[in-house]
Amino acid sequence: MQHEKLNSMRKQLANYLRSDELLRNAIKELSSKDMIRGSLLARNAHHSQVKLDEILDEGELQRDLPVKDYVFIQNFRDVVRVGMVCLEMGNYLDKYLLLSSYRTLTGDQSAYFRKTNPVIYSINHVPAHSLDIEDKLDDCLRRVYRADSGNDVVLKAMFIHNKMIDIYPFEEYSIELAIFAMNYFLMENGLVPVNMPIDRRSYLEIVGENLKGHRQEEFYGFLQKAIYDKMEGTLTACEEYVRENK
Repeated sequence: MQHEKLNSMRKQLANYLRSDELLRNAIKELSSKDMIRGSLLARNAHHSQVKLDEILDEGELQRDLPVKDYVFIQNFRDVVRVGMVCLEMGNYLDKYLLLSSYRTLTGDQSAYFRKTNPVIYSINHVPAHSLDIEDKLDDCLRRVYRADSGNDVVLKAMFIHNKMIDIYPFEEYSIELAIFAMNYFLMENGLVPVNMPIDRRSYLEIVGENLKGHRQEEFYGFLQKAIYDKMEGTLTACEEYVRENK
């Protein structure tokens, strides 16, 4: 039932955004910040307390925010800008966008997929062998874009997120980019990105369980509710904007 409601809501949102450029730009700005907030979850236990508006809009440095996270925010803003351009051009999510995003985050234009075979202790996971990374990424994305892959956008976005972490394609930022990839796919399909309203410890626990084949329905339910709540709030804001500007 909620799946059908989400389909209806994305049609409503598309109608609002199609008719007003100012509204479209405002939602784009809010979505950009939510994409940054979402990926901050992977690195900051207090991500929901980060004052992103002040940092991005006013250039303030939050005292209790590690400098490395401040640098990440600035670099990730560039990642999101490129992502938004790709969305406007109708580009699918692919490994080249992910690789470009990784290079932006590292500041190294020669950076590539990892060559090592680490253990990811935060989620108790041994990722794919380095030699298999590109093939597994290609297979993951082919599966969600296939014509016979169904129309459950949330399930596909969750699959992208989980497979990205399962593969762990980069030496660092793989989890941050998994959340980015999930949100990119949601936006590509007419939904809004989620800022991941969950604490970091719970997130890492449920992701680790997902990779073992457990608690997947629980994570799907969490994502579906988070997306539904964000869509509901976005549509309410659109309705108020239209009413005030009649």
